[in-house]
Amino acid sequence: MFRILFLLLFLPFRVLYLFYLRLSLLFQRNREVYELEMPPQFEDSYKSFFVKKFQGKEETITRLELLVLLRTLQKNPKIKTLDISLPPLEWTLSEFYEIRNELKAIRDSGKTIRMFAKEGGMGTLLLLTIANEAYLAPESEFTVLLPSAEPMFFGKFLKTWGIEVQAFASGPYKSFAESFTRGEFSKEARKNLESLILNLRTLLLESLTNGKKSLEPFFYKPMLSADDLLTEGVIHGIKTESEFFSEDRKIFSRVYPIVYQTVKEFSLFPKANKEVVILPLEGGITGGDYLHKNRENGKIEAFSLIPTLKALGEDKKIKAVILEISSPGGSAFYSEQIHQEILELKKTKPVTAYFKDTVASGGYYIATAADYITASPVCITGSIGAVSIRANLQKLYKKFHLNKEAVGFYPFRDIHSEFQPLSKQSVLYLESQIKKIEGLFYKRVSEGRDIPLKELPNIGMGRVYLPTTENKIVDSLGGLLDAIEFVKEKLGGKGIYLTEELPSYNLKNKIPLLGGLLSELKILESLGEVSLLSPIKLHWKNRI
Repeated sequence: MFRILFLLLFLPFRVLYLFYLRLSLLFQRNREVYELEMPPQFEDSYKSFFVKKFQGKEETITRLELLVLLRTLQKNPKIKTLDISLPPLEWTLSEFYEIRNELKAIRDSGKTIRMFAKEGGMGTLLLLTIANEAYLAPESEFTVLLPSAEPMFFGKFLKTWGIEVQAFASGPYKSFAESFTRGEFSKEARKNLESLILNLRTLLLESLTNGKKSLEPFFYKPMLSADDLLTEGVIHGIKTESEFFSEDRKIFSRVYPIVYQTVKEFSLFPKANKEVVILPLEGGITGGDYLHKNRENGKIEAFSLIPTLKALGEDKKIKAVILEISSPGGSAFYSEQIHQEILELKKTKPVTAYFKDTVASGGYYIATAADYITASPVCITGSIGAVSIRANLQKLYKKFHLNKEAVGFYPFRDIHSEFQPLSKQSVLYLESQIKKIEGLFYKRVSEGRDIPLKELPNIGMGRVYLPTTENKIVDSLGGLLDAIEFVKEKLGGKGIYLTEELPSYNLKNKIPLLGGLLSELKILESLGEVSLLSPIKLHWKNRI
């Protein structure tokens, strides 16, 4: 009743607003070109006014906002040409790939995409090769580095200094510890990594060449000039910036796509759309600080995340949650805590996971609690298993004439010592703990993904790979907008209201002396006890 009264009261203002919007569109009737400069980087955290002033950088947009804008441009029948400027882009591979696919959809809808760039790398070339017309400045130069790896092994070096590292892994492919225990990869780990790299390289070369196999060797070159790219037909011409962005173009205003879409969907008596929350989860998984419960960018901390998940579950206005995950894993203990809380959230509303860059080990562990998983085709996932390492520094200490004497030690106490060698009893205990964690991990994957336990060794034991639907690791491949579209259909196919819940910006973690190094090392923290978490009030950031 109150809502109807409110709408009637503001009806004259809405009519005036619609008139204003239509009038602004009228002034842009004969234009055809929309100009867009890609953001150098995406906003990934909520920043206060003072942090923004301290940084002194121009405000940018989130990746979701750019994706929504591109989808709006695709649907706009008035915009015929899209002129795009590509500055140096600090994006991840999955971000380049996702934006490329959205631009491809725009091109396939019949619009002309023109791009201009001066420099970049493989990611920028991924975008340029989707354009109808791609132009570079005469001095342009591109650095190309295709997927490959050259990991360093410290095993022999550490032994030379008297540092003995013992590893306890749940499978031959769980190779994290090999960097500290060996001088080279094991046969199994190397074969698995090679397979991943070759599959990823094949996928990217297919995109860079648009399926022209004969062009693949060209992209093996480390440096490519504008002339090189023009000779091979990768670009369409060389122009200066002023020549490309000529003043004789009839350009739409920056807000035109949004205004047009607003008019198209305008209703004098709008219905309330269902709210869907996108919750980015990025970084290593740890417990965090129990007394500090604000979520921060680059971290997945149980003590701050679990209250957020509780609040999402209790908010009746929210009809669905999308977890956007990018995590290499971390603490098995806290992964289980987060997994359980996602299961609780799932009892009140559907939960969908989107895999962005790397979702492996603990990252995949927490994702298996979701109802549905969509993954970027270039996401690295898997690593289903467990690993633990322990360093013995006795020989190192003795090199410097240092000694430690065990007093009052009891069975298994040597596990907590960096000096005493492990007893056979302790070794067996640690091996049993790894098998226990692996067993629970397998159980969670089996339950969440409906995969028989007997089949898990075929995709588990620490293997890493690109996501596929055939082995049920994920349900579909696509971008974040595809995950949103799935949720929209799940809720009835009508309009939804998106809210992006960004973590707080942590300036301290950007400065090594103020905690950046500690933040990186915290992923290796020992497992501790988790107390009951008191709920906190959830503050929404950056509603869109």
